[in-house]
Amino acid sequence: MKRLALGLVSIITSITLLAGCSTGSNSGSVTESSSNDGNMKEIVISVRENTWGARKDNFIEAEKRLNEELKSENVQIKIDWWPGVGDDELILQAQAKKVADVFINSSVDIGWQLNAGLIRDVDWVGTSDVFKNMPKSYDNIMKYQNHYYGVIQDMDASPVFISRKALEGLGWTAAQIDELKARVDAGSFTFGELVDLADAAVKQKRVKVGFGVEDTRFEGWNYTFGNFNYNAEQNKMVLSPNTQKVYEFWYDALQRGVVTEGIADIDTDKAAELFIKGQLFAEFARTEFYQVMRKQLGMDDDLAGYEKWFKENAIWIPVPSVQQGGKPVSYSNPAMIYVGANVDDEKMPYVQRLIEHVLDADLQINHTLKSGKLPVTAAAQEDPRFQKMSFYKDHAYLINFTKTRPAQMDYAVYMKSFTLGIDAILTKGQTASQAYELFKKDVQQNVPADSLIVE
Repeated sequence: MKRLALGLVSIITSITLLAGCSTGSNSGSVTESSSNDGNMKEIVISVRENTWGARKDNFIEAEKRLNEELKSENVQIKIDWWPGVGDDELILQAQAKKVADVFINSSVDIGWQLNAGLIRDVDWVGTSDVFKNMPKSYDNIMKYQNHYYGVIQDMDASPVFISRKALEGLGWTAAQIDELKARVDAGSFTFGELVDLADAAVKQKRVKVGFGVEDTRFEGWNYTFGNFNYNAEQNKMVLSPNTQKVYEFWYDALQRGVVTEGIADIDTDKAAELFIKGQLFAEFARTEFYQVMRKQLGMDDDLAGYEKWFKENAIWIPVPSVQQGGKPVSYSNPAMIYVGANVDDEKMPYVQRLIEHVLDADLQINHTLKSGKLPVTAAAQEDPRFQKMSFYKDHAYLINFTKTRPAQMDYAVYMKSFTLGIDAILTKGQTASQAYELFKKDVQQNVPADSLIVE
């Protein structure tokens, strides 16, 4: 998808600057301008606006904090706000040499952004005090082709939300329910057992729907079945026979009634509604599903009331392994802060310090409270407000083994082929092996050979 967009851009030889762009500095280098006393050095940093959660608020506060630090250096930072735009416009503007100094996008976007000339390395991340003692998973998320290219801004994981009422209806005791997460962590409760529970809950009419899922490509299931579709060392997608194991799960789940052929229509909002009504056994989603239910219940301003409801109606576990003794899995699609390709080495220290303040512990928690995402540093997770939120606090350990969608250029094309197989099972009556053959054929036709490993 990105490759197609880049190809389109390459044939555009005449581009006018898109409306709404700031007229601030394009160079990304340090520029001096006079201030009230005539001696102050003013450094303008262009930041693409992103108001979701507390992102813009955090940049505004970070600017204030950095300027307090810089008073002794007779330097002042000024943020030049640029409007937020979509990926296609980012590419067009890059062709017009208009690249913001700082902007936020998904972790999966590193590869095409680098190829489009939008971003530069941020190797200072490896020695920054902000990320000292960071989990190895962070290193993998922020790095691409042996360089840091993004700064992780927020994080989520992918727990499974299970109806406590449904488990009680199946005869589970409170003690059995409460110890389930520990059993998953220890590998003594498997994915197959979870499927069996969902099957029983549907057949006994404890619920209407067995599994909901945030999207049908749900990577957590790929990892559960050992279907690791990306080789980081070679930066290539992997066509693995293990994909058929995932399709076998889908086929079995459909035959047993654990999922419906319309499962793709059960988006996160619909799943939350079903869960709240007691009609859904389990939802495979990311951290923010907790916040989605809170919002639908009208408890945005009643954390204590919501946590009481949650404890009475829901439990969560990591996605279990398919094997006894195996490790659970988790996946995420975190947001990253990127630095524009035009930022030079003279300006970078100021950009770095601004970003580091955006990641101040209290500001991260402000974002958690508004967005439902997890903070990314140990210091933020120690914040008293975070410690009071038991759901976030208790499942933050999942970050240590959470995998992410790869930044490889052809990932989107590959996953489109993968989803074709699932759709063939759900809506066209195809078997797992037929779905796999369709997937394999489509991948080999559409993913360039130099971006693919065939096992």
